[in-house]
Amino acid sequence: MNFQKWDMGSKMIFIATCAAIISFFFKWVDVGFVSENGFGQGAVFFILLFLYPFLMVIREKRMNKMLGYVMAIVGIILSYIYVLSKSVDILGSNFNAASSGPYLFMAACGLLLLGVHKRRS
Repeated sequence: MNFQKWDMGSKMIFIATCAAIISFFFKWVDVGFVSENGFGQGAVFFILLFLYPFLMVIREKRMNKMLGYVMAIVGIILSYIYVLSKSVDILGSNFNAASSGPYLFMAACGLLLLGVHKRRS
């Protein structure tokens, strides 16, 4: 594994995967008195969407770009649905309890999408 010889797309996929993993350590829900990270929320299964592109980069193999696009888009959609599902109504006031974790994960999925697009093979 030689990071220096990778193309820009492969580097983006690697960095996106690292950012996605880091997002699970951030708060995913924060209501003030209750907060949980991505592991506590069960969001860690979202990392499976990064598995195929990451393995293709690490093994330096040809990647099916359509599958990579689908995985990145599904990740964006699932994290958006997650954020929307955390809307709560307290005393007639509606607010979203989603914290920074799902937003970082969504950004990582966007970087994954760009990385798949930029990857040469």
